Amino acid sequence: MMRHNLLIMSDLVGSSEVRRLRRFANVYRSSELDKKTLADRLRQTDALLISSWPEILTDGTLRSMKRLRFIQGILVGVDHIPFQALARKVVVSSNAGAYSLEVGEHAFGLLLSAAKRVVDTHNSVARGKTDFKEFRGTSDDILVLRGKTLGVIGYGGIGAVVAELGRSFGMNVIALSRSRRSASGSRGGGGLRFVRGRGALTSLLAGSDAVVLALPLTKLTEGMIGAKELSVAKGGAVLVNISRGDIVNQAALYEHLRRNPSFRYATDVWWYKEGRETLVTDYPFTSLPNFVGTPHISGPTAVVRGLRPKNVVKRSEYYRSIVL
Repeated sequence: MMRHNLLIMSDLVGSSEVRRLRRFANVYRSSELDKKTLADRLRQTDALLISSWPEILTDGTLRSMKRLRFIQGILVGVDHIPFQALARKVVVSSNAGAYSLEVGEHAFGLLLSAAKRVVDTHNSVARGKTDFKEFRGTSDDILVLRGKTLGVIGYGGIGAVVAELGRSFGMNVIALSRSRRSASGSRGGGGLRFVRGRGALTSLLAGSDAVVLALPLTKLTEGMIGAKELSVAKGGAVLVNISRGDIVNQAALYEHLRRNPSFRYATDVWWYKEGRETLVTDYPFTSLPNFVGTPHISGPTAVVRGLRPKNVVKRSEYYRSIVL
């Protein structure tokens, strides 16, 4: 039986994982190859294991990779992959579900930090406020979660973890899901209700005290939270983004935060510039007391035995045409 060639183009794969993979395929690390050897190896590659998209994989390089059949992403999201440049025969799988617990907990940590004004009050102390009297009135803006409504937009693995944590805090949870299976019942039991269809997003935003974004960035979800959507949200609500920065319109968000100091935004993900996520934003978000941000730290097998891969990506959600 012919052994496939797997090329690992990520520093997130440990030596023990490489040893296990070598039981099933010829495995190479791009970081261990010189430029000429890497170019030769790319032409012989059957499968790629990547995290972020390697800059060396240009459209021209991909055209030369005639043997490429499979790409496995280490990350949950695959919006960084240039699907337009991939031949139809190349199957792409995400790592959906791999970090659901870690990312879900981080999302709830961001929610608590914003709801309890942890970062804002800490920064005030760090800047030299030493009199307790200066913090009078702060408690008026602290959100008590018990009995409040948590909206979860995207009920996959991460969304399910967030919903479970919300229910453990005594919150009522509304989950927006495109899945007919998860949204088939009007209630999920124990304070969990599913919504879907026309008007579901608006009603969820209007009825929630806190909202967590936990859905992939696709051509349909890009910019889905804009000025119109923010305008229907509760004035003292908390919006948490654990998915991708570009799901929220940057300009609309900044203006909404500036004009509504009681509304809070907490995020672990940032906007894209020149095809890369960056901490450099178009607006001075970190100067706002109602903004909390962490640097995308919430979450950290290839097809080599002829088995059907998991989490195969539906290309049509990410681009409009297929390259043959």
